[in-house]
Amino acid sequence: MANNNSLQTLQQTNRLDFLFTAGFEMFSAVPSLSRYYMNEFQHTLNEFELTAQKNIERLACKSCGQISVPGLSSRVEIVQKKAEKKRKQRKNKIQTTCLTCSRITLYHGSYKKKLPQPLSDTPAVEPVAPIVDSKKKKNKGKKNNLKALLSKSSTQAKNNNSGSGGLGDFLSSL
Repeated sequence: MANNNSLQTLQQTNRLDFLFTAGFEMFSAVPSLSRYYMNEFQHTLNEFELTAQKNIERLACKSCGQISVPGLSSRVEIVQKKAEKKRKQRKNKIQTTCLTCSRITLYHGSYKKKLPQPLSDTPAVEPVAPIVDSKKKKNKGKKNNLKALLSKSSTQAKNNNSGSGGLGDFLSSL
């Protein structure tokens, strides 16, 4: 009897795994088939009385099965709640709207304030060259210089048997 239960559990797992991966693989090629697979995934979870993890549960619309990609298939907004009293803060809500079936879903957010909106409707232009933190680069160079001076001083110490100040030279170069 235990073997039969494990076989049934394995079949359930394989079915859920197939439906989930097929839904994501068909998303860009055939969105309607993707919705069908994800809808079947959700119905199979209910049929077997299983619950998905929160992050997997939020990947698709509960109504139509559309995979939620912000900006492409869904719209995500932060709804800021104002507190009645000044001392007590209220959590923000994350509002997700499915662009296929227009279902609105609310999730719990955090206490952080809403991000400021840009002044103009034009998107910000990103810089072409990546910004490099010069401090890290500078420290890396000093580390390499220290290694070079220490190896130089150790070779000089072997040759001359004198401890000329390689470390002192490094510290004076700072």
